[in-house]
Amino acid sequence: MSKPRPPQESRPPPGDEQQLHHYLEGERALLELRCCKPKALSALIHDLAHPMSPSLEQAIARCLADRELTEFAPAETLLPVMMRRFGLDPVACGRDPAIHALRTVCSACPKVATCWLAQRHDASLEECTSFCPNAETLAGWVTRPPAD
Repeated sequence: MSKPRPPQESRPPPGDEQQLHHYLEGERALLELRCCKPKALSALIHDLAHPMSPSLEQAIARCLADRELTEFAPAETLLPVMMRRFGLDPVACGRDPAIHALRTVCSACPKVATCWLAQRHDASLEECTSFCPNAETLAGWVTRPPAD
């Protein structure tokens, strides 16, 4: 008969277990916010500078990518930040009739989660240009005066 083994010292879980732990941690926090504090969740999503745990941030990004958070309007939260990234004034550009096309493209963008994460992490203009379908139009607006 073999002898019973002494209890092992606590050690961090292997990579896969740790990834699963972080995934579940984020999903649990997101579920609690969605069910119990939807206004707090909305405020977190719209305040791109608000600190949050990486696991919750990734859970929110997954929801945005899957379009599960229907109350989130990318054109309202992300487009003004993207405009500032290009050196544009969102208020001045908002008076331009062409803004409607930009908003439509932004609202239907398949990269909304990428954009949300990029804006939260203050991504460079070059990085934003690589995924934003409005990048070419925004770059063109930099060189022309906005319509009055």
